[in-house]
Amino acid sequence: MGRSSIGKKKNYIYLAGNISEDNRTYEWRDEFTEIMKDEPDVVIVNPCGNRFNQGIKNFKGDGLEFTREAVKRSQKLLRAKDYQMIKMCNVMIAHMGIVTPKKPMIGTVQELAWAADVFYIPVIALTEGEENVYTHHPWIDECVSAWTVSVQDAANLVKEFFLEY
Repeated sequence: MGRSSIGKKKNYIYLAGNISEDNRTYEWRDEFTEIMKDEPDVVIVNPCGNRFNQGIKNFKGDGLEFTREAVKRSQKLLRAKDYQMIKMCNVMIAHMGIVTPKKPMIGTVQELAWAADVFYIPVIALTEGEENVYTHHPWIDECVSAWTVSVQDAANLVKEFFLEY
């Protein structure tokens, strides 16, 4: 007998992590979305899945130039938008392994704090084997419920812990 989604709640999953000129910051989100596409009780909440982010992802420039352009185009909407998106979620996947040296993950760190300390939602963080200050900092670690190495491992944890109710 197959699993039925009747009477089950939807799982809203926020995809946190660096957003920069590095295409990997978009690719891992696409990979996670693809892995979860056949799960009827999953809604992916991707902060990059809007016209603004799709329009800026091809902006050429270093981290500071990218940030300046994002601020110019968005005014003060990004932080408030992301806060509201996280607020509706019950799980966060945070990629902590992709770091652009000139663009620290200030937004991601704030999102981790909102998830852990404001909304009390579990955070599954992944590294893809990349070690950096974010993967070893105690403040980050206190916000993370589970660490994984790959996007697939993060998806497996969601399937194992969050899709049966």
